Amino acid sequence: MLRAEPGFEPVVNRRRVLTGGVALAALAISAPACSSSPAPPAIDELEEQLSLARQDSELATTAAAGTDQQVGRALKQVAADRSQHAQALTAEIKRLAPTSSATTSPSTTTTTSGAPPPLASVVTSLKASADSARQLASTSSGYRAGLLGSIAASCTASYTVALAFGAATS
Repeated sequence: MLRAEPGFEPVVNRRRVLTGGVALAALAISAPACSSSPAPPAIDELEEQLSLARQDSELATTAAAGTDQQVGRALKQVAADRSQHAQALTAEIKRLAPTSSATTSPSTTTTTSGAPPPLASVVTSLKASADSARQLASTSSGYRAGLLGSIAASCTASYTVALAFGAATS
């Protein structure tokens, strides 16, 4: 083993290497925290879901007028559920972007003088809404993913359970 002369301190020693390694590790851990904040979440997808919820609610309400009492009650419940989805989506959009037009525009009610839409139209619309919410939930996180997953599950339950008895009658 080589001994250094008295008063001679090597430039690189174990203590300096270890201290440097700890400093680099701390820098690597803290660097992402110092980066710019993530982009604000886009609300376009939520506004699309809000539109689908409003349309489904209106469609179910209109379809309920032309069916028997049992199917009509199920359609009214579907309309109420989709209306609650619209309220939850409006609240989330308002939280993300308080000045969004989706939070201030009321749902449009359309009345048709013709025959009410068939139950199959409601089922088809609910299937499309469930699929859309499911796909968006899979790319979301946190509360938004939970909200969209819940909407997808509710729509699926509506057309597979609540409206299943009427599928053969339409």
